[in-house]
Amino acid sequence: MDVNPPNLLIPAGVIAAALIAGFFSFLNLVISKEQKVSEFRQAWIDKLREDVSKYVASITYLASANDTWIGQGRQDVLKHYEAMRSSFNEASQAFTSIALRLNPSDSNSATRQKIQEFLAAMSAVRKAVRDDKYDDAREVADTLSEKMQPILKYEWERVKKGELIYRVTRAAAILIVVVGLLAASLFACQAYVRVPSEVPAQPRSQVPSAQP
Repeated sequence: MDVNPPNLLIPAGVIAAALIAGFFSFLNLVISKEQKVSEFRQAWIDKLREDVSKYVASITYLASANDTWIGQGRQDVLKHYEAMRSSFNEASQAFTSIALRLNPSDSNSATRQKIQEFLAAMSAVRKAVRDDKYDDAREVADTLSEKMQPILKYEWERVKKGELIYRVTRAAAILIVVVGLLAASLFACQAYVRVPSEVPAQPRSQVPSAQP
């Protein structure tokens, strides 16, 4: 029994369509998830930038207030520290928030080193404040914004490129679509070429020969 090749296109097309639909449903789930991760990462960047700004501003204020107090003859110590309490608290909260947001064991070696250098500088600032060396604290704090820039840039580049699983899935989707289109085109061409050769030949009409 002969099989007509064009009929094979119907079940093959249905199977291919089902596979493609299933794959793109999975792809949509991955993209949605990774997009949400990128949004969280962007919010993380914004909050980290805000915390660093608060920390540097608090340290700068403490150093300036301490200079003013010294210039006034170091009078009324308790009142002086009471006036700086809110800045102490803000610096402490910002310090903790920054330390919790940064990963000193980041997978990227260059970024890991930058993070460790930044955390070391922050610890030096805190130690200087505890030792009442506000000028030293302000001097190191002034370098924190510069030290943070490469870290923020790295995280921003990560947001722009997307998460690793998203990039891999996107590449796989493009590859599958291209391969699928090529395979479908090849299958269709082969089926089209085989059709004429498999059409049964029409019997020749018998013409009675003339009798003498």
